[in-house]
Amino acid sequence: MSVRVLLVEDLRAAHDLVAELLEIVGGFRIVGHCQTEGAALQWLHDHPDGADLVILDLMLREGSGFSILAELERRTAPDVVVFSDFASPAVVTKCRGLGAKAAIAKSDYLRLRTFLQRYRGQLAPSA
Repeated sequence: MSVRVLLVEDLRAAHDLVAELLEIVGGFRIVGHCQTEGAALQWLHDHPDGADLVILDLMLREGSGFSILAELERRTAPDVVVFSDFASPAVVTKCRGLGAKAAIAKSDYLRLRTFLQRYRGQLAPSA
């Protein structure tokens, strides 16, 4: 069974990078892709149990990843990992405070890979 991912990212290059990484790591399937805050919130409303993990950019073409994170904190929701150019220590703290499992800078691609490998491993059935 693969981990269902909602990818919230407005830059095509970043989307392609994450999609490639998910394929390399294996065990993940992108079930939705949104480029704006409104589209992401609508997708989550329409598919309440549709994703296991949200990979979330903070700076979107329209709206903010912080608003999505705050909304997800208010309800039973999928896990979230923030993948953003703006992952300063203060932003990481804020994201973790809003329930994100991690907040990773886009420049730290290998850290996202490690996170995904560990995340997938945590969901694997025990032997």
